[in-house]
Amino acid sequence: MTKSDDIPAGEDRSVEALRVDLETWFQFLRDISAEKLDPVLSRMAGYSYGYGMAKLEDGDVAAAARQLAWLVNEGCRHADAVGFPGAPRAR
Repeated sequence: MTKSDDIPAGEDRSVEALRVDLETWFQFLRDISAEKLDPVLSRMAGYSYGYGMAKLEDGDVAAAARQLAWLVNEGCRHADAVGFPGAPRAR
């Protein structure tokens, strides 16, 4: 794989919003997995977050958005938990 310079991370507001949403949802799921002692959720959320951030750095916004979608879908299973982030911002 080669790095794409079409949309460098840090230059587009939607990229920064995506980065913030990835971090927010990852932190929420990390806290839920710690509270519920769920190592599988912890690993899956960590993988999704890490892959999404790497894709942002490579300029692949669509792949990062797919990882955010997974985090949001998983997070919505815990919508009644304290700290639920709500819907991600529109891009």
